[in-house]
Amino acid sequence: MRPDSEVAPRLIDVVTRRLAEDSSVTPSVSRAVLRALGGSESDSPTTEFEQAPAARLTTETGVFLQTVRVRGFRGIGPEAQLRLPPGPGLTLVVGRNGSGKSSFAEAAELVLTGGNRRWDGRSSAWREGWRNLHDGDTARIELELLAAGADSRLTIAKEWEADADLADANWTEQYPPEAPSEFDVQAWAPTLELYRPFLSYSELGALVDGKPSDLFDALHQLLGLDELTAAQERIRTRRLDLERAVRDSRQERLELIDALSAVADDRAIRVAALLRPAQPDLVAVGREVLDTADDPAGPSGLRAIARLSVPSVAEVEVVAARLADAGAARRRGATADAEADLRVLELLRRARDHHAAGGPCPCPVCGRGELDETWARETDAAIIALAARVDALTTARSELADALRVATALPDPVPQELDCEPGCPPAVDTETVRAAWWEWAELRMVEYSDDLPSRFRHTHARLADALALLQQGTRKELDRLDEVWAPLAPRINEWLSGAREVAARAPELRTVRRAEDWLKSATAGLRGERMAPLETTARWVWQSLRQQSNVELGAIRLQGNAGTARRVLLDVTVDDVDGAALGVMSQGELHALGLSLFLPRATVEESPFRFVMIDDPVQAMDPAKVDGLAMVLAAVAWTRQVVVFTHDERLAEAVRRMELDATVLEVQRRDRSVVEVRVSSDPVRRYLDDARALVRTPQLPHAIADELVATCCRSAVEAAALARARSTLLADGMNHREVQRRIDAAKSTRAKVALAVMGVGGKVDDLNKKLVAMEGKWVVEALRDATAGAHVPIGCSMRELIAETEEFVAWLAREATPPSARSAAR
Repeated sequence: MRPDSEVAPRLIDVVTRRLAEDSSVTPSVSRAVLRALGGSESDSPTTEFEQAPAARLTTETGVFLQTVRVRGFRGIGPEAQLRLPPGPGLTLVVGRNGSGKSSFAEAAELVLTGGNRRWDGRSSAWREGWRNLHDGDTARIELELLAAGADSRLTIAKEWEADADLADANWTEQYPPEAPSEFDVQAWAPTLELYRPFLSYSELGALVDGKPSDLFDALHQLLGLDELTAAQERIRTRRLDLERAVRDSRQERLELIDALSAVADDRAIRVAALLRPAQPDLVAVGREVLDTADDPAGPSGLRAIARLSVPSVAEVEVVAARLADAGAARRRGATADAEADLRVLELLRRARDHHAAGGPCPCPVCGRGELDETWARETDAAIIALAARVDALTTARSELADALRVATALPDPVPQELDCEPGCPPAVDTETVRAAWWEWAELRMVEYSDDLPSRFRHTHARLADALALLQQGTRKELDRLDEVWAPLAPRINEWLSGAREVAARAPELRTVRRAEDWLKSATAGLRGERMAPLETTARWVWQSLRQQSNVELGAIRLQGNAGTARRVLLDVTVDDVDGAALGVMSQGELHALGLSLFLPRATVEESPFRFVMIDDPVQAMDPAKVDGLAMVLAAVAWTRQVVVFTHDERLAEAVRRMELDATVLEVQRRDRSVVEVRVSSDPVRRYLDDARALVRTPQLPHAIADELVATCCRSAVEAAALARARSTLLADGMNHREVQRRIDAAKSTRAKVALAVMGVGGKVDDLNKKLVAMEGKWVVEALRDATAGAHVPIGCSMRELIAETEEFVAWLAREATPPSARSAAR
């Protein structure tokens, strides 16, 4: 981990500074960018965008591979382990196809990432065959990692029960001496995705000829700009949502205009006229649709008319009958004597009240009589007598007053609902009802007359008939409106609600558009700055790998943004002429280009992984590129642990020939998927070691052992001869392709030795003479015995043959050494 003083500023801090420095950015645009980036107005990240906690080991610097143990997985049966030097350096894991070497690579990738890119996009058969056929019941993969820091050791393991599927493993991590715990996938996944240290053969081509956006996204994320991509996507999504709402509102408005224009309704015509402007008056539309009091002729006014009511006939009849009865009773009681007695009674009651109030006094009427106590007693008796005589008349008058009060309270004033003229529809004429209701309402102010009961009955009947006829027409009009207007009203209301929201969001849409444009521009600038060092590394790798290729790699540029076509532009020239990269490159060149793009990603300084694991990078590469690959891998290995799996001997041969520092591990597979790993020497030494092992194997029959030993000796001579030939011819300036062609043309052992000793122009028939001249007769005899020993008896034992062969290959090696180096050795 870099010291705190050297830690790169947070991306949000960089963006905040650039926003502040840009005078064209408004506060609203700045806030929109920071919110999309996961920040607040005060630049502090919100919890919604906080990253998952990092794995304990990946927070330290320098995570190396130490051991890969595999049991019951792919080509490995009983447990086998691949032990690697845990530090910077180049390790080649070699072995023939089917030896199990790739099983180690796939196992390491699976246990650390949970997947395997080699299987991606393939049929299920690739995943179904993950268990070893010979010993796959208790499958287990264990990966030992080593790093600096407190938690320096970590073991990650996957183990499967006998009947478990590939995805049903027990996945654990262990920091010794702690007990194993469940592997924290979420903590490791972001780092592994960003700095992925694994590269399989199938990925080499996919890096270049896969989906253009995949490589773009991978590099964009590596540059630390994935947050900007996410922010752009958030802003873009919001913009699209707002623009979609605008488009939908506009389209629905046009459809409503068409629908309203086809309706023969005054309000439909008015609403359609309001909707025609590009920016309709939403308040006016709302008022029209909601049918406010400003339009009593609308459905609400019509429904109010339909709800009007008057007293029933029965109610009116009761009131009129009571009124008639009370009037008749008053007429019967109103005789001349009764009227006179009533007047006297009223006079006496007033005089009595006068006496009670003032005491005895002269009569206020005649002035002669005295209103004393005697008068008071006589007057009280007279009042009682008179009241009894006029009781019928007073009762009739009181009943008539009550009946009249009830009758005049029955009519209501003319309701406002009838005041819709002249705006009422033609089918709704309220004039007759208003006139009838006015006459009915006038009965509230009348005095009693003998014809009043009949007036109540007649006026009510006229009003009831007129109102019934009006309401019948009103209901018909409402039914008509329900057929043509009612289905449109909910649509208009729904559009109006959306249109109001669109209008309210219009400032936000303008802000979001400006924020998206600014963020696109800022992203392009930042990625250009951060891409420069990666581009330099990629071009160095390509320059080292191209080796005689006439394709020159120029700038590497990222084109596009979130939501648009994204791709990586590779500027190439072919013989100094601009060309399209993929169209002119061979398969080997495409793989070299893929490696050029992988290594800068996997070896950036910020990556916590100090190892890269590459499976089969040599395939399809011509010999010249193999030399370049060896130099690149050796250079990367100065600071990284580089582990390369290959069945191609050319990479190991190039490493030996160029004297590059490397560890070579050989994987061998025996019967029933028994896999062994051993440190490998050069092929010559390996053949001689095998020959010695055969001599020391008493179980082998003598004849078979002799034949096998002689075969190993001959193979050692051929390997030494080819190594000398390749070294000499390359030193003479011959290109790799021609060297390989010459080597392939040398079919026999003697032809290979002749090419190594005599060069391209030498002839096999002249080989013995050349060898005698160079070193002496013993060289000829040693070559003869090694060549013929597997077919005919020779004049020495197998131990002597091994010694002769060892001396012969040593002589070849000395002759292959440049003169200056030989002089120094002597």
